[in-house]
Amino acid sequence: MANYIEPPKDLPLSTKVKGLLKAYDTAVENLNKYRQENARYASKRTLNALDQYVYQIPALREAEKELREQEIEAAANGRPLPDRSKVLRPIEAKVDEYKRMVPALEALVTRARNEYVEGVKAELVPMGLKEAQKAAKHRDEYEAAWQAMQAARASLERHAGLFTWCVSEGDMETVPRHGHSQGDNLEYWELDENGRLTWEASQGMDFLEWVVKVPGLIEPDPNPPVVEEVNGNPNPQYFNAKSEGYANWEH
Repeated sequence: MANYIEPPKDLPLSTKVKGLLKAYDTAVENLNKYRQENARYASKRTLNALDQYVYQIPALREAEKELREQEIEAAANGRPLPDRSKVLRPIEAKVDEYKRMVPALEALVTRARNEYVEGVKAELVPMGLKEAQKAAKHRDEYEAAWQAMQAARASLERHAGLFTWCVSEGDMETVPRHGHSQGDNLEYWELDENGRLTWEASQGMDFLEWVVKVPGLIEPDPNPPVVEEVNGNPNPQYFNAKSEGYANWEH
């Protein structure tokens, strides 16, 4: 028996191999269907009254139970006993058929599986060569995309640096997080409807107050901190020391 191999679902198979796979699936389906439809003729392991495992065939057991009931009824009515072979022979024939049919169907499954496996193995080289060509094509596409990404990244860094030079009034020419161990966060870059760097993006890239010296390039904080005004006391208190050794508050 050939060792079964299951090709990946996205591996293109030839028409011949697809036909072999379909034949194998059909053989498996036929076996399972026959077993399911004729399960009562198969030997089953069950527990008897003594809690011992025994093998019984459900169809035969039911037929024998029915036969006993017919014999009791015949004896009670003074009639001849029913023909045992007439009752059991059809069931025994189905049991015998099951014992022969299942191995035959299993043999068909094995044959179909072997033919399918051998069909797949016979095409591994041509299939592998085709996949190698596809991989080479996509590798070139990946390389081109990588180079384009690197170029775009360099342009992003340069223009972000020029923006930083403008917003810092010439103090800095690289973004605040340039060279940071956890990245410069340039992926945060986003503009508002007026073309200014959004407040959220500016905070993600550390455009903090000490960096930003030119207004109008970064969106204002949409939620500025609230500064509470301290109301003056119209009647301030003064602490005066007294020569007698005590002090008091005067208004």
